Amino acid sequence: MFDKRPAWKPGHRSSEPGSTGRRGLGRPLLTLGVPVLVAALGGIVLTSQVALAGQDAPEVTCTLTVPADPLSAKGLATAYRLEAPCHEADAGSAAFVQATIVDPATGAVSVYNPLVVDAGMRPAAPPAPPKLPAGAVVGLWFGFNGDNLRLAGDHGSLAAGKCVNGLDKSIFGQFAYCNAPALFSAANTAIAAGKLTVPGLGTAADGRPCPTTRDFGLVDMDQSDNVTTTYLVLADGTTAQNTKANRTTLGRRGARVAVNGSDNALLDAHVFPALGCTPFHAPDLADGGVPATSLALNELQAAAHQAAPVALVPTSDPMTKLGDKTSVAKTDLYRAGVGQPAIDAAAETPKAYCTGLLQVGADRIELDRSLTVRAASPDPEAANSLFTFLAQRFSGAYDELGCPRLLRTKNPVTVTTDKKGVVVSARFALPPRPSTPATTQATRPPEHSTQPTHTTTSQPPQTVVETTRPPQTVVQTTRPPQTVVQTTRPPQPTHPAQTGQAAAPADTGTTKPADTGTTTQPADTATTSDPPASEAPPADNANPPGPAVDAMRLKAPDTKAALTGTSIASTAVGVILLVGGAIACIAGFVRAARRNRGRYFPEAPPPITETSPW
Repeated sequence: MFDKRPAWKPGHRSSEPGSTGRRGLGRPLLTLGVPVLVAALGGIVLTSQVALAGQDAPEVTCTLTVPADPLSAKGLATAYRLEAPCHEADAGSAAFVQATIVDPATGAVSVYNPLVVDAGMRPAAPPAPPKLPAGAVVGLWFGFNGDNLRLAGDHGSLAAGKCVNGLDKSIFGQFAYCNAPALFSAANTAIAAGKLTVPGLGTAADGRPCPTTRDFGLVDMDQSDNVTTTYLVLADGTTAQNTKANRTTLGRRGARVAVNGSDNALLDAHVFPALGCTPFHAPDLADGGVPATSLALNELQAAAHQAAPVALVPTSDPMTKLGDKTSVAKTDLYRAGVGQPAIDAAAETPKAYCTGLLQVGADRIELDRSLTVRAASPDPEAANSLFTFLAQRFSGAYDELGCPRLLRTKNPVTVTTDKKGVVVSARFALPPRPSTPATTQATRPPEHSTQPTHTTTSQPPQTVVETTRPPQTVVQTTRPPQTVVQTTRPPQPTHPAQTGQAAAPADTGTTKPADTGTTTQPADTATTSDPPASEAPPADNANPPGPAVDAMRLKAPDTKAALTGTSIASTAVGVILLVGGAIACIAGFVRAARRNRGRYFPEAPPPITETSPW
């Protein structure tokens, strides 16, 4: 007889040990699939968050309407309108206006800050009407905390004010001006006639001449932009000029001081006090003649006294480009608005500008470290001291201007951030100091000026600029006398030129060890060690009450968000979860398939064998 095993049939339920029978893929996948799915989804969420953080943020573009006859006393006292959807109370879309006036008869200069209000709203307090001298020459400058500020006219105001927003349809961005070349021409004429004297720079606490807006130790990727104007902003969104009278009245209603993120404000209200320097002041016509600063005054002082090498707006400045291409014509148009000469394209190259940054700018920032590390950061959300703020700003400018490629030298700055992305320390890997600055940037009188007045002012001795590096013991013990502007509160009302420019004290993260953050630059070496925690900016606990002050935002080299320690950790966790989830899922499918191949994957029937009856 033949003994036959049961014939194999698809779907046959085996009774052999290890058989899974009807369980199939269901239970293993249900048991394994849920955690795997959760892990995979978690990884997708974490990595997508980081990807979104690295995307370009939407640009903030706003329109500012210039009132009729803007160069007259009436026009100055008429509020500018910031059009919807932008709001003056929003720190990210606030616009600012500043005027400087020259009296051709006497050479006297003065300052007036016109008010900006939201379209459809009235000022919290009427602007103070200025009293202009006969034949006064008025120049206007604009600052913006967003990305692009477009000027709009009212009854021919743009033509009447000779306003410049850019070249053709390519606007500068945050910067614009009206009648600026005429103002600088009138000032230069007054200087040549001996009617206007531009004060000298003085000597900083580091032993060098005080910096200017054309000092490579101060400039960034888009130098000489924005203004020192500040406004009072109320909770209802209304605004007023920042004057003594308005501070007294509106301060009781909770007014705060709105600040323009400005190179000029950085110099006048932060760097100068830290180095023991004094800015160029002129009477404020809206505030009873109280001394005030302005963009034009800073540029006049820089033109008169900045020693070589002089930082002048380069064609690589993002604001002077036509799209992604450099433009000499647009650069010259920008330069005319800040009293600078037309560009010498053969000598004043982007590479020369980068050389000045690397060999002069980095050296000055590092030299002043012991002074600026104790000063409050203009933007506590970006950096914890003035030193780290300047270092981060320099690092961004160096990359944005393409200096690593042009000089074939990597970024000399290594910054360390805490878990919130705040820069808490910075190191400079400085190149050897040359015997003479290796840059072709030069000092020249503005070509729109009627006379070459800049050469009549004596320059600071070159030996002081290039060879003096004071002993560290002296620098570390020298504290600038004007420490009040490094605090969160504005100074006494008698000095509104400084009011509203200082920022809140640095975050307590300054005492955190360096290993709590992540470095955003790959440099491995540096010439100095990180500052001790005891050098953190002092807390503000002895200032008179007054309006709260907005922080001055750090201008980012681009709109991409930086990866902080938290985001990098999120990226790592997300990748691990994604890879682990994928591996586990594949392994689960393979295992279940093997255990259930008899049900879902046909297999050959077992062979039939004959059994001998013997």
